[in-house]
Amino acid sequence: MQAFAPGIYPRSEQLVQATRDLDRGRTSPEAVDEQVERDLAELLSVQQQAGLDLLSDGMLRWQDLFRPVLEAGEGLETGALTRFLDTNTFYRAPHATTATPKLAAPLEKRFVASLPAPRLVTLPSPFALSQGTGVPALTIAENVLRPALAAIDAELVVLAEPFFGREEATSPTELAEPLAALAGGPKLALQLTFCDARKPLEQGLGELPVDAIGIDFYGTHLSDVPKGFDKLLLAGVIDARSSTLEDPRELASFADRLHNEREVEKVALVPNGDLQFVSERIAREKLLRLGKVKTATVQAAA
Repeated sequence: MQAFAPGIYPRSEQLVQATRDLDRGRTSPEAVDEQVERDLAELLSVQQQAGLDLLSDGMLRWQDLFRPVLEAGEGLETGALTRFLDTNTFYRAPHATTATPKLAAPLEKRFVASLPAPRLVTLPSPFALSQGTGVPALTIAENVLRPALAAIDAELVVLAEPFFGREEATSPTELAEPLAALAGGPKLALQLTFCDARKPLEQGLGELPVDAIGIDFYGTHLSDVPKGFDKLLLAGVIDARSSTLEDPRELASFADRLHNEREVEKVALVPNGDLQFVSERIAREKLLRLGKVKTATVQAAA
């Protein structure tokens, strides 16, 4: 049993205010950098206190899932302001200016912070990054994401996929070749966030060429997981879109059912998406409860 937290972590009130002040010319970039470092130190402390297995920098400098990748690319740029799923947040949708965009340079170090090992990094999946660009996901994988991965030292890279599970006309087979193009570097996980994964699971999601699959269990029923699922299952048991705090005993019971009823041997407990949709105070408590679930589950199995 493992536990960790991929994705974008909420900024503290102090960091939110600092970035607003920077936009209005009331503070300096250096002051914002100092606050980012304070936020990062607090996030690392919380993850270590919770006993999480992989450490994340929370993507504290990322405006959204795509922006730093677009800024490092040639033939890719930020497009229209777009609502993210059915939330009250917005992002700049990727836009392609050429049929074969590429990564011009590795992601800046400030976007992939140096952390104590073992560490976790989150990137957009090839399918997610290709949406609305007219560029095939395979081209994105080969020319943009593979070079980005080559410069990343991490125990696991989670490829966040917020769109695929909502596309009725798509099949997991469409993801196989782009994901295969990313093999040979860090271990990879494909996480379907904020969606019902029943249909993709029925169509062979678990057969994709990645080391782990992430499922939102607030959108997906336990019984939809195939018995004997043999990849690492990133079980989205923390609801990233609700301020309600989970009961560690209930989540431990759910993890036990994954093992006993669905015969899943390898499980990592994670949020079902980016924790940025709740306040930093709530997100911190959710991480601590995630750690309690892991501890209780490990102790019960001992």
